[in-house]
Amino acid sequence: MNWMKRTSLITVLVLLTAGFLMAACGERKPAAEKTSPERARVENLATTPEDIRKEAKDLAKTAMAYTEEQKALYRQKIQEKMAQYNRDLQELDRKLATMSAQAKADLAAEMEKLNRQKAAMGAKIRELQAAGGEAYADLKKGLDRAMAEMDKAYARAMKR
Repeated sequence: MNWMKRTSLITVLVLLTAGFLMAACGERKPAAEKTSPERARVENLATTPEDIRKEAKDLAKTAMAYTEEQKALYRQKIQEKMAQYNRDLQELDRKLATMSAQAKADLAAEMEKLNRQKAAMGAKIRELQAAGGEAYADLKKGLDRAMAEMDKAYARAMKR
């Protein structure tokens, strides 16, 4: 009889333990259902399509303002460079007066070339001012190359 009591007691304990475990597991929420404080805050925010449109519009205005500012700075740089070219050509013209006939002829030809390059740069500057987007970027690259060529041509003329 002792054996039957012990078996019954063990069976009852096993059933109680199993029932307790089942009850504990049934009440527990899966980890995926728990929400963190950050997630709860984000879920409470209501972003509307109007909010997104307003943010996109503000971003576009900021980008346009930045682009216009960059264009203005570049225009100022170009104007300063053109003024420098004018001063450089005037200096070459003054030097031309003190040279021999052959040197004058060589330098006059070089100055004519520089003046043509300067005129071409003026046309590119006007195109640049009217351009926008990708055309502006392409024209800016072309103008930068033209200025580099003009600088080299002036340096060659000054060596002569």
